[in-house]
Amino acid sequence: MNFNEIPLKESLLRALEDRGFATATDIQSNAIPLLIEKDTDFVGQAQTGTGKTAAFSLPLLHRIDGNEKNIQAIILSPTRELANQINEEIKKFSTFESVKTMSVYGGTPIDNQIRNLKKIKPQIVVGTPGRVLDLIDRGVLKLENVKYAVLDEADEMLDMGFLDDVKDILAQAENKKTWMFSATMPPAILDLIKNYLDNPEIVRVQKKTLSNDNITQKFYLVRDQNMREAVCRLLDAVEDYYGIIFTKTKLEASSLCDELNLRGYLADSLHGDMDQKHRDVTMKKFKNKKVKLLVCTDVAARGIDVDHLTHVFNYGLPQDLESYVHRIGRTGRAGQKGLALSVVSPSEIRKISALERLTKAKIERERIPTVDTLKGAMVRRKLNHFDEIFEELEGDDNLDESFNIFAENFDHLEKEQVLRAMYMSLFSDNLKRFEMNPIIDMEPRQRGERGARGEVRADNRGNIRCFVNYGRDDGAQIKSFLDAIAGELNIDQRKIRNVQLKDKFSFIDIPIESGKLLINGEEQVFIGNKKLRFEATKERSRDGGRDGSRGGRFGRGGDRGGRGGDRGGRGGFGNRRNSGRSNGNRGNSRNSF
Repeated sequence: MNFNEIPLKESLLRALEDRGFATATDIQSNAIPLLIEKDTDFVGQAQTGTGKTAAFSLPLLHRIDGNEKNIQAIILSPTRELANQINEEIKKFSTFESVKTMSVYGGTPIDNQIRNLKKIKPQIVVGTPGRVLDLIDRGVLKLENVKYAVLDEADEMLDMGFLDDVKDILAQAENKKTWMFSATMPPAILDLIKNYLDNPEIVRVQKKTLSNDNITQKFYLVRDQNMREAVCRLLDAVEDYYGIIFTKTKLEASSLCDELNLRGYLADSLHGDMDQKHRDVTMKKFKNKKVKLLVCTDVAARGIDVDHLTHVFNYGLPQDLESYVHRIGRTGRAGQKGLALSVVSPSEIRKISALERLTKAKIERERIPTVDTLKGAMVRRKLNHFDEIFEELEGDDNLDESFNIFAENFDHLEKEQVLRAMYMSLFSDNLKRFEMNPIIDMEPRQRGERGARGEVRADNRGNIRCFVNYGRDDGAQIKSFLDAIAGELNIDQRKIRNVQLKDKFSFIDIPIESGKLLINGEEQVFIGNKKLRFEATKERSRDGGRDGSRGGRFGRGGDRGGRGGDRGGRGGFGNRRNSGRSNGNRGNSRNSF
């Protein structure tokens, strides 16, 4: 459906035409006409990146009265970035309207937002639930005249612990219609619909299969300690790029970004520890392409909507396979081609087939570019830089006496000698790195291949007892020992039990699936330069033993709250998180859930 077929105000159609929008997406063509024609509660289910913002913004602007100087609509979003983007989109759609809008969110002084609310007198307020509720509690944000409440990314607000805040806000606006948009429908969201929406109209847009015509998916298999080098080599081989690199943790995002900057890439990171001002500056640089790589976690990237991305890199695969779909869906948009490149460790290889089933597309195994390929790309990139220098020299030769001092040292050399010296000066660091580790690809273990140590059986707790060639004489300490194993396997340290440190070796109990990866060599652990070897053993475990043993959970002290620091915001994780979201059941009915 084309936008000019939808009975929107002429001013809105003009704004769409000026922005080059002609054809509506599935959710837009289903939701906009319905919301224009019917004054009703509404539920729209569609995946991320399908144009939901326009699906509610356009009918909202169609219904808002610009002459009324009070708040007529409140829009709730899970993150500051998404709130800002919705606000900016509404401003662009309302170019020829007298409607005013503003965004409110945490991480910035509330006093400034209070002043702006009084000064601007917006008809539409977009905000995160925590800050909206704070402003309501202070008596500044009054919702008695609100006609419409929009919940965008409702399942994300549930995941981030905002559901109670959302309910409190909806209760403040009594005479309103509620429009909800969500990618998934976990039980808590269905309960919200049942109790807070009145006989809503429901539109469900089926999740589309990712097409190889738009997104080419590839993966590269390397050891965990080579993942950073693998990402850098993939970038080394690319002539042009503009993309996002996804990591599992904010520590990985920060350290990978540092490495990229050291190697001369224009990169910045985005994570939950950054204040709002820093985040805004980072996003502005990225959107203006002053930074061409953004390294971030899934949580920090929520709400970021940037067009024309050529690449999405996965620095390891996410735990939640749906997150993979959201990640790679940021490229290959609007008919453009995109590349989704995943660098994976051996323990993640089993996820590839599951992702192929989920995306209904082939994820090809590729090799990291060869050293010869990397050297050629490295030289071409530097030569392009020299072209710019030559142009500058032709335009303005402002070299001073210091150049003569430099040139005198080369008078006795032949041209080829000078070029050799320049080559080594420019590329020696990269050449040494390539020479130290020319091939970093790994071969996947063949299905059914087993070690020669016989069958491995679990105990009644699902654990196996392992011998490890690492002990006190190697400087073993329990914390670094467990950090190395748990970090490599990406498991909770508390799953590693009954650790016994000896002088020359150690014993541990570990879940059988993780243990098999270590015993068969599919996952490898290094501490310093020492490669750890794991073997199944019949040595009895010692619950609560002495002499450096680790009984039970070894003093973890029930510390369970520190995970997920990236999410930030009001409520965080913890008590409000609903496990139903992992169900991912979208169903087929278009009329009911």
